[in-house]
Amino acid sequence: MSSIRIYILEDEIITQELLKQTLEDLNYDICGMSTDATTALKEIKKLRPDLALLDIKVDGKETGIRLGNQLDLPIIYLTAYNDYKTIKNAVTTNPMGYLVKPFNAKDLYIAVELAVSKVKSKPQIVVKEKGKNILIYEKDILFAKKEDQYLVLYLKNSEKLIRCNMKDFLEMLSSKSFLQVHRSYVVNKDYMTAFSSKEITVSDTIIPISKGYVKNVMIEIAQIE
Repeated sequence: MSSIRIYILEDEIITQELLKQTLEDLNYDICGMSTDATTALKEIKKLRPDLALLDIKVDGKETGIRLGNQLDLPIIYLTAYNDYKTIKNAVTTNPMGYLVKPFNAKDLYIAVELAVSKVKSKPQIVVKEKGKNILIYEKDILFAKKEDQYLVLYLKNSEKLIRCNMKDFLEMLSSKSFLQVHRSYVVNKDYMTAFSSKEITVSDTIIPISKGYVKNVMIEIAQIE
């Protein structure tokens, strides 16, 4: 499994470098850093880290809390402010932790380890992409479609082509949210929006249900209802 990848938003360069060095010494992978929230949002969408450390007050119009509201990944806030209003605003984004500056390496380590334990507890699979191990959280998979010797994983914001057959893919999954509805399709029931005995709609995509799977599909759907 690849190491946990962390993104840092911090506008104080000395603090940014200290965070980077401390976390790398703890064997975490710092995949990106920035000093403003607007840049951070663009880079986080591209880099897809496992965890983000966000300074609340940074250069620019956007705050770390505003950024946290736009992210679908675990976050830890860094701040020199511990007033009631700031903490209350931060809590609404469900952070994994909250560190008040100045903090020491031990406090940082504890906060990150607690966040990482929650990251690792989420069902995930590891796939190969350009020679690298890529973590994909099962909750992000809408459905999978067989294409010759490959599978296309349709995710919330992207697609991944992996060399894998349907049987092996199903064995990778630990979540009970997935259901095979066709020889060429596996769907995540959590994203199902409509169904009949002939087809199932996942998000905005209509997926056929083949005759050999109809009975099992209907049983599974009945359990949801």
